Amino acid sequence: MNNELEKIFRKSHSNIIDSFKSLEKSKKAIITLDKWKRPEGGGGKTFTIQNGTFFDNCAVNFSSIKGKKLPQAALGNSMVKSSNNGYQAMGVSVISHTKNPYVPSSHMNIRLFCILGKNGEVKDWWSGGGYDLTPFFPYKIDCIKWHKDAKDCLDQFNKSLYNKFAKNCNEYFYIPHRKERRGIGGIFFDNFSKLSLDKTLSLLSCTANQYKNSYNSIARKRDSKKYTTAQKDFQLFRRGRYAEFNLTYDRGTAFGLQSNGRIESILASLPSDVKWSYKKDKDYLKMEKRLLSFINKDWNV
Repeated sequence: MNNELEKIFRKSHSNIIDSFKSLEKSKKAIITLDKWKRPEGGGGKTFTIQNGTFFDNCAVNFSSIKGKKLPQAALGNSMVKSSNNGYQAMGVSVISHTKNPYVPSSHMNIRLFCILGKNGEVKDWWSGGGYDLTPFFPYKIDCIKWHKDAKDCLDQFNKSLYNKFAKNCNEYFYIPHRKERRGIGGIFFDNFSKLSLDKTLSLLSCTANQYKNSYNSIARKRDSKKYTTAQKDFQLFRRGRYAEFNLTYDRGTAFGLQSNGRIESILASLPSDVKWSYKKDKDYLKMEKRLLSFINKDWNV
């Protein structure tokens, strides 16, 4: 049973790798696919592209790990789960940081946590996932499409899910110390088990596939846009927000560190190039003002 569950995640992992390879045309890009094992049980694969003409860096991770005690970050704030016989957690996580500042950064994650019985059978389970977009020079039409595609996916399962998951996304990817959101949102769900296991797996697959198609469409449309050095610098400064969130608030990062995960894979979500500056010039402030008008808006369709 557990191997069958893994196949669903492995397929999503493979499909997104193929999509990212189709975007990166440079023969000089550093492309890696590492297989790794975890001493406590399980392992995974990490695919990366670095120093390309399309991607500054991206990562597509698959993991399926086993253990005895669930890390607190896996439970959220309101859950208490007994895992006397161990647990298995599997998932796919994706990040992209592109060369062209007109192409947004993106993130996608799907995951399933299983509480195991004495014979390794699944006794209890819950899921999580979603995807979000972090543009630097956003287009209204892209923001609307991003959310409409997410709604189209979720409406197949329950028409009440999109509004709830979109609201969750805006709340989760909020950076309190900056008093702003990380991007224009998308969908986010955690500790979710309201559908059957089979339907939940279909929802997770749909989430990964819709992310792949939506991001590929936006990325191809915007990659031909010419940009200036000042606009590239603005992208690098704003990537700092991405790094601040992931290292300070992200539960996925915390889970990986608490479960003795593979550090290189966990931190592959961070952008390869970032800038911080104490004082910003007028051009930066003008670009930031426009960006904030997009990311502080609710794009729920």
